[in-house]
Amino acid sequence: MAKRQTDQQQRMGRAKIGTTRVTDLRRRVSVREQRQTILAVTNGEATERVYLEGLRREPWLEHRLVVAVEKGSPIDAVRGAARRRDDNDFDQAYVICDVDHYPPEISEREARRHAVTLLWSKPCFEVWLILHLDLCTRYLEDAKRAEALLRKHLPHWDKNRLDFNDFRNGIDAAIERAQTLPPPPAANPSTAVWRLTVALR
Repeated sequence: MAKRQTDQQQRMGRAKIGTTRVTDLRRRVSVREQRQTILAVTNGEATERVYLEGLRREPWLEHRLVVAVEKGSPIDAVRGAARRRDDNDFDQAYVICDVDHYPPEISEREARRHAVTLLWSKPCFEVWLILHLDLCTRYLEDAKRAEALLRKHLPHWDKNRLDFNDFRNGIDAAIERAQTLPPPPAANPSTAVWRLTVALR
């Protein structure tokens, strides 16, 4: 008897359409992944911060982005990111830094210890910006050389007055180009900033 009732209930949850297709009319509960809050910390007060602030306002972001600046070395930025994440209960913490003259191994060890994702650019963050406009595979001696290359595409370029509109439409291309380069911090040029943009989606 109980089996017959169960069979009858199952049939009530279905309606036959045509002769071969069965459509399930039972209501499905919609499942949506919870929106996360991602912290992005940089030790660059000008270029990096302004770019990240522009990125934060993009309508395609699936997660909330909070931007902060921690002055000092990459280790200072990593420790600051870990502290901010724990104090504010952020879901993920990323640190965006240039390799510069800092020994990356020490900073990477600190990032692993604090479960912070460290995103290097070598020689500088401008590599990531260049990739929005063109593929860059030639060795860049320093930040000045990278800026000179950036000015070939943006004659008005001023690192203290970054306009996010110059880069908005090139984000997808920058991700693809960055992935074709060898990974930082050893390779020059290289950048891992693309990993943040992918995480935000």
